[in-house]
Amino acid sequence: MNKYSFDMILPVIFFVVFFTVHFYSARKKKQALKKLSAFLTGKIPKLYFWPAFKGEYQGLKLSIVLIPARKSSPAYLKISLVKSSHFKLTIYKESILSNFGKKIGVVHEVKINDEMFDREFLIFSNRPNEVTAYLNNISVKDSIRELFNNGFNAFFINGKQLLIQKPDYILEKDLEPQSLIAALQKLSLLSRGL
Repeated sequence: MNKYSFDMILPVIFFVVFFTVHFYSARKKKQALKKLSAFLTGKIPKLYFWPAFKGEYQGLKLSIVLIPARKSSPAYLKISLVKSSHFKLTIYKESILSNFGKKIGVVHEVKINDEMFDREFLIFSNRPNEVTAYLNNISVKDSIRELFNNGFNAFFINGKQLLIQKPDYILEKDLEPQSLIAALQKLSLLSRGL
């Protein structure tokens, strides 16, 4: 019998192929993020699990992270600015599933008394009155709409930072410095009302 059986070699081959694919994919993503250094103050952290760019934008700490796909979720682009707030806020686009959840009483959202915005978005918060005042600013609503129209599917304020995420991002399009800076401009505008 051969000293190295096929059963022993197969996991090694699988690991080498997986590692090689992951390495080249991450390398390509890091190269795309490096372009940001010419436009933003920051760097790519060496010891970070996923490709990322950490820096500063208009006096606020920023983070751009590329989360890989998993079995239960697609790959997504996550952009955040550090800014504290007194409330937490989560906004998603309305969907058939969220409408069904509201009809059966398992989804309880915040209404901001703007019929069109309330119909478009699903809003959750720990402080509805503060969030209503925040979202009644026209430039805030317009910025949120623009982010969602550009493919972002969620907007969060978690008390420490503002965060947006875009699923199934396109490396060549969504990681272009102009696209990322446009998203950061919207986040910066959204941070001013906090």
